[in-house]
Amino acid sequence: MQATPQDLQGFLQSRSHLSDQTTGVAAWHLRGLYSWLQREGHALANLALSMETQSRSPRSTRVRYIPTPHEIHTLLQLPDQTSVRGIQDRLMLEMLYATGVRAMELLSMETRGVWPRERRASVQGKGGKERLVVMNDNAAKWLQLYLRSVHPMLIRRRRFERLPAKGDKYLFPSIKTEGAMTYSVLRRRVKKYAIEAGIPLLTAHGLRHAFATHLYQGGADLRSIQLLLGHEHLSTTTIYTHTLTQHLKDLVERHHPRGSKYRQTSA
Repeated sequence: MQATPQDLQGFLQSRSHLSDQTTGVAAWHLRGLYSWLQREGHALANLALSMETQSRSPRSTRVRYIPTPHEIHTLLQLPDQTSVRGIQDRLMLEMLYATGVRAMELLSMETRGVWPRERRASVQGKGGKERLVVMNDNAAKWLQLYLRSVHPMLIRRRRFERLPAKGDKYLFPSIKTEGAMTYSVLRRRVKKYAIEAGIPLLTAHGLRHAFATHLYQGGADLRSIQLLLGHEHLSTTTIYTHTLTQHLKDLVERHHPRGSKYRQTSA
């Protein structure tokens, strides 16, 4: 017994309680499967081409919480600056906020691709595209300290654990697995310091958002921010203008005489 187009449509309708994006992915896989069956001679036609799917639901326009520069400063001071792990954590936080790299871009950095004296680094972005990022002087100093004193200690620990030498090339090598530090470890560490700093729901990606938003608030143009973030399209970068718009609205409400939060001060 062979399936009919009605059977495939019924399959999608049985999953109507799921999001439009999820059912769209299921339809995409079905079209791919039947395309293969047709090429291999197991089906006369691609039965999935006639399926109808709903348009994708628009993404939520909820504004992501962006920590203030003062909150970021508090966060950066939390790691223990006298321990191996503390210095590593400080560098990771500094690099995330100073360069705006994605979490996986940070973890895939190699020691041969960072130049602290020149305050720049090479990262492997989405689609395997390589780009250069720059950093501030403070992040560069922590990077120099880390490469001089902490990274060699981590490599010695890897030798003690008999881990493959190919993983030594990473800026943040794991001392438990073959390659680089895993995302789950980075996520736990960022969350730990975020809780201590009292910053709600902050993630490694949230530091990337803070990097771009604070640049935009400071007067940087969107094209430059687009290059720094590695966005292929400028439209992706414009998300940070929404955050600034909310910031300006709050300024008006707080400082304009007709604002709801305005409080007149005595002369």
